[in-house]
Amino acid sequence: MSTPPSAPPITIVPGADSEELTARLHRAGPLAQVDIGGHLFWVLTHHDALRTALRNQPGAFLRNAANWRALKTGEVDSSSPIVRNMVGVESMVASNGADHRRVRGLVQQAFTRRRVEELRPRVEDLTRRLLDEVAEAGRSGPVDLKARLAVPLPILVIADLLGIEPGDHDAVADIAARTLSGMDGDANARAHALIARVIEDKRRTPDDALISAMIQARDDSGRLSDTELRDTIYLFFIAGFETTMGTLANGVRALLRHPDQLDLLRRGEVGWDRAVEEILRWDTSVSLLPVLFTGREVTVGDVTLPEGEPVLMAFKAAGRDEDRWADAASFDITRPPRSNLAFGNGPHRCLGEPLARLELGVALPAVFERFPELRLAQDSPPAPSLMMNHPTHLFVHV
Repeated sequence: MSTPPSAPPITIVPGADSEELTARLHRAGPLAQVDIGGHLFWVLTHHDALRTALRNQPGAFLRNAANWRALKTGEVDSSSPIVRNMVGVESMVASNGADHRRVRGLVQQAFTRRRVEELRPRVEDLTRRLLDEVAEAGRSGPVDLKARLAVPLPILVIADLLGIEPGDHDAVADIAARTLSGMDGDANARAHALIARVIEDKRRTPDDALISAMIQARDDSGRLSDTELRDTIYLFFIAGFETTMGTLANGVRALLRHPDQLDLLRRGEVGWDRAVEEILRWDTSVSLLPVLFTGREVTVGDVTLPEGEPVLMAFKAAGRDEDRWADAASFDITRPPRSNLAFGNGPHRCLGEPLARLELGVALPAVFERFPELRLAQDSPPAPSLMMNHPTHLFVHV
């Protein structure tokens, strides 16, 4: 039996205010209980608790939903959109041990720092072109910098890597947003239909991009199952786009809301690498992902969880942990460097971290160099997502 929580579950709905949610999670302690669409999850909220779970102590936290006790017993409906969108995949994110190493090993060479650095000229060129379009659109009034830059830049980059045709870019972005809303019952079906067509096209006309390489690994040696192939492509649709998009939008917004910090960058007193690190800590785009499952009895704080409990990682809350950072709620790019968990930790640390850092390191300074008078035009509500943290729009005057 789990130790009863000291407070009722915190109800989470799509588009909840992330600042308010973060504060409530912290008040609940290192382990909170939440209600998402009628499903109960535990949430780790403190830096050290997340880091320990992500490092995967032997048997403590497992990745695959087959370890969810209530799902196995039928207490949780496997057809629920929340269940399908949050845990219904067989990608490397949802695998453990040898299976995880096998799938990750097939794709990790595409994301080494050396290979990613070769993409720098392409990222710089795309950024310049997109900012040209922002400048033109801004002549007639406020422009949505999220829609004009933060969305298309990572889509164009990951599409190049995967071999996704331009006509499918909007569909990929739509699928990522629908999936991460957590509530869209059609997201998986839409994704599976698109991916099936892409796989069919690549089998007929292969190229030198990543999807064709994964198909070859599946067809020639059987190193991927059909489901792993499909769900790994699905993972790249989401992780290769939505996370960087959200962090880029959050970063521009944070700097515009903290002009004293922006002035430090403009005067060259602090480097952009420090700013990127603080943005990742203070307002990471990943709010509540992934779902882990206790593989044995685990104690966090004063709560003991039995085997088979679902546990979410609250990355934004972990970035505001006062036990890790002094005055953690403040945005301060002069803060002494200290590692955060924006890209995870342990064997499942984000494969695309070098690519995300490249895109952020190119795009953020380019925005403020191109538009020295940039300012926010209006506030925007949070995107309607259970799992992600970024604004619906980012309207600015250029």
